[in-house]
This record gives sequence, structure tokens and C-alpha cells, in this order.
Amino acid sequence: MTTELQFAVIKDELTAMVDDIIRQFLNDKDYDQNQAQSWCNGISDEIIKALHQQQRGFKFVCNSTIFQKGDASLHFSSTCLWNPNTDGSITVKYENDKLHCFVCLFGIAP
Repeated sequence: MTTELQFAVIKDELTAMVDDIIRQFLNDKDYDQNQAQSWCNGISDEIIKALHQQQRGFKFVCNSTIFQKGDASLHFSSTCLWNPNTDGSITVKYENDKLHCFVCLFGIAP
């Protein structure tokens, strides 16, 4: 009997892990345009590294966005054509007084 991977089973655990990694990078940070790209790269890299160590069996795609808090707005959307029984995604949001961060993580079963 083959057990099919299901993203929904690990969704809450992944959300908590992503939130922890974002907080490690951004807690108590002010927005800094010279550091934002480095933070985005570091967050995404750390998430993928943690997932690789866990050997979840999914192919993962991670996208992180950091922007300064202010009067401007940001809208984003993603759409996927996949198997809704096995694949899935999460979006984890973080903010403090100076910045916003969104991380989108997609998990696709092989």
C-alpha cells in the first residue's frame, strides 16, 4: 500500500517553522533598503535548508518579500495548476512597526 504525500497534513507545522525563521531574521529590525535583499535571501535559504534536512518528499518553492511600512500598498497573487489532494501552499505574514514580510511556500508532491 502506497501512502500518498499530502501537503495539508504538514501545513500547520510548516507555517510555524516559517514564522520562526522569519522572526529570527527580522525581530526588532528597522527597514533597511541595503539589507532587505539579504534578509529575503537568508529567509528563503534557511527555509529551504530546513526542509531539505527534514526530507519531506515534496518539491518546494519559497518566495519572500520584504517592504517598508508606509502609505503605499502592495497586492500580490499566485495561482497554481496542481493536484489539490496532494499539493499545497502557505503564506506567512510578519510585520513590525517598520516593515512587512510575506513568505509564500509551495509544496508539490513528486
